[in-house]
Amino acid sequence: MFKKLAVLLFFTFLLTVFAPTSRADELLDVQKEIDKRNSELSGVQTSLDRIKKDIAYLSSSLSGTSADLDKTNVELERVRVDLDKAEEDLEKRREVLAYLFNVRNQQIRQLYQFPERNLLELFLSNTDLTGFSENLVYQAKVVGDSKELIKLVNAEVLEMETARNEIQQAKNDLDALAASLNEKLATLRKSQSSAVSSQAYLSNRSSGLKSTLSGLTQKQNELIAAKIGNSLATGSLALADDANARVTFNPGFSPAFAGFSFGAYTHRNGMSQYGALGRANSGQNAEQILAAYYPGTSLNKNYPTPATIVVNGNNGSPYYQNFNNVTYAFQDYLKHLYEVPSSWPMEVLKAQAVAARSYAVRYGSPICPSQSCQVVKLEINASAWQQAVDATNGWVLTGGSGSFQYSSTSGGYLNTSGWDTSCGNIGCWPSSAYETIGGSPWFYKGWYKTLGGATCGRSHPWLNETEFVDILNSWAVYTKGNSTDKGRVVTTDTACWGGNPYSISEMKARAEALGGSYNSITGNAVMTPSSGGFTSSISFYTNRGAVTIDGPTFKDIFNLRAPGYLVIKTPLYNIERK
Repeated sequence: MFKKLAVLLFFTFLLTVFAPTSRADELLDVQKEIDKRNSELSGVQTSLDRIKKDIAYLSSSLSGTSADLDKTNVELERVRVDLDKAEEDLEKRREVLAYLFNVRNQQIRQLYQFPERNLLELFLSNTDLTGFSENLVYQAKVVGDSKELIKLVNAEVLEMETARNEIQQAKNDLDALAASLNEKLATLRKSQSSAVSSQAYLSNRSSGLKSTLSGLTQKQNELIAAKIGNSLATGSLALADDANARVTFNPGFSPAFAGFSFGAYTHRNGMSQYGALGRANSGQNAEQILAAYYPGTSLNKNYPTPATIVVNGNNGSPYYQNFNNVTYAFQDYLKHLYEVPSSWPMEVLKAQAVAARSYAVRYGSPICPSQSCQVVKLEINASAWQQAVDATNGWVLTGGSGSFQYSSTSGGYLNTSGWDTSCGNIGCWPSSAYETIGGSPWFYKGWYKTLGGATCGRSHPWLNETEFVDILNSWAVYTKGNSTDKGRVVTTDTACWGGNPYSISEMKARAEALGGSYNSITGNAVMTPSSGGFTSSISFYTNRGAVTIDGPTFKDIFNLRAPGYLVIKTPLYNIERK
């Protein structure tokens, strides 16, 4: 389990650092257009949702404001009635006050019209002093009563004027509130009208985008259908070293699916040994081969190599020979190397001798005798190899990347020199890759065994439809699920790996819950290689229509979920169907 997780983490890192640039491809262009339209549709839908919320808010505000205005108008009408009544009452009190003023004034005029005669007339008109006093008191009371009455009515008039003024102020306030509410209603109605117009426009835009997407998806489906059968000439490639790992193998069921890698255990740096064989078979000499695989380097034919080199360690499967700090003369050490068959053309042997010498100079002592460094045996190699070592004595590469690595088979692409093809680019890959010309048995292979030969009970790399659809459901769960889901996207072969994986039925149910599960696949997969030497995408036609998955992501999910030791070895791969 740890190994598979480590593989995923490692290649996730590679994807981040060496993200490939896809070549122009019609299917990818359609997918990009679909992604673009989906993004636009998402934006339009977001705007529509916002507009709908705005309209709902405006409708609520309009309703509330209308209700407030209705209440205000009712209150305003009541205040107008109160004000009219107050004005009427006040007018009546003013009339009473005016009448009282008139009566009082008449009384005063009658009593004081002739003030110089009043006292005498009063005295003469009375026969005695008592009568004169009583009349004088009477006149004073009449005048006093009039003054008091006038005072009371006048106070009432003032009180009624104050009340009238308060009612008038309330009316003015209500008039202002009604005007404000009417203005707010007008603004809200205008905003609502604009929002409704925007909603109509966005709805039409959404419908248009959905129609466009429907057309693009149909075009994508047609393109995939047109490419069914694969665009890769895999049938012309050299057969894998294991008959069960070949495209020609019959698993005994159909449909059957398998992940096929271009290349073997490789870092994809420096010289491809089978590529060198293909170049030699095409007429290239050792120096041309070295220049092709180590661009930017110089070949120094008189390099002062070390006199000796120390070898320490075990050379591993299938030899298991121990070297306990064995010291070799440097030139003799090279003759104990077993990197390519000695039966290969001399130009390949010479190129290999220079690459191995350059690597040893760079690595220094002690050096390990296994594939981790260079394969060394206690026995000296065949005479042809010895001749190549002697013929290139003192030849060392300098400059360039400085690592001078090499590997058996890279799949037709190298990080250090690009596409390893006769045309020099992706155009003639894979049929004219130099490794294909060289007949590499690891150029195109379905891997289901470990390096030590363990198989976890599987005899071939092929999956039935249920098993392969489970990979798609695992991809859906891994990319859409939570951390718990990701932790359970691992192989179901717990006897070999342990862990707590989702079963196939659980994975399908979880995918369905996360947006939809896959049940079937129609036709072959469509693989799109990038100019950077990676599978940039892999496309399938499923029960849910066409689906295109990022190549590095699918590789990671396949390596986590595929049963047993089934694995996609390299970033450049294809999915075969039969």
